[in-house]
Amino acid sequence: MVAGAGRIYLFREVFRGLYGMLLRWVFALAALILIMGMALYLFYLPSQVQNRQFENLPWQVQVVDPEHTRVLGMTLGQTSMARFQTRMTEQTGRLVVPEIRLFVDADGTRTLEAYYVNVRIPPFEANLILQLALSEADLDWLESETTSERPMPSGARRYGLSDAALGSLGDIPIVEMSYIPRARWTPELLRERFGEPARRLRIDADHEYWLYPGQALAILVPRRGRMLMHYTTRERWASTVERLHAEGRRRLGEDLENHE
Repeated sequence: MVAGAGRIYLFREVFRGLYGMLLRWVFALAALILIMGMALYLFYLPSQVQNRQFENLPWQVQVVDPEHTRVLGMTLGQTSMARFQTRMTEQTGRLVVPEIRLFVDADGTRTLEAYYVNVRIPPFEANLILQLALSEADLDWLESETTSERPMPSGARRYGLSDAALGSLGDIPIVEMSYIPRARWTPELLRERFGEPARRLRIDADHEYWLYPGQALAILVPRRGRMLMHYTTRERWASTVERLHAEGRRRLGEDLENHE
């Protein structure tokens, strides 16, 4: 009896040992499967993210026709101010509101600008300045709806706008955009991404534009500080270059300095 009991006890111990080993193998196999699954997920995830990031990058410019240029997820000459703002709000998960102001230069030239601070268009962050398709009649009415006034060192005057004026801008297409990346770009990186410019337009000793007429793109390259990429349409290219030459110093100097 004692011998039989001993054999039963030994059998139980052996069974428990085998059962415990089996459980450890099962848990180890489950853990291995989980780790392999996570590894596969992480292996494929970066490529998916990378594919998404390689959409709407600053150097991906498509001239659709003379009146339309597609860049950074919008079509200049078509995408409205309201549509762009909705997209930015959906993308960031928060309400994105630009600062909209009317500039009147000393010579009477008027420019309306919508300024966005720290907008994220994956994978980069940038400040944006948008210009709308406004006629002289539109600008006349907007000037009659100005509120606050602020003189600028250049002699220009900067005006705020009434709620009625701001509310009238939603359906108007964006026709020009300045993109000021938060990251520091170098001339070498510009050449790598955009290629050599067709020509250079010097503003002063410290600033020049690199001009890419085929893409309706002008890049303001400073000796120090952040670069500014200005996109427009082929239709507006000649007048845009002429205007940028005149206002380049204010655009990088006064205007951006006030938003650092």
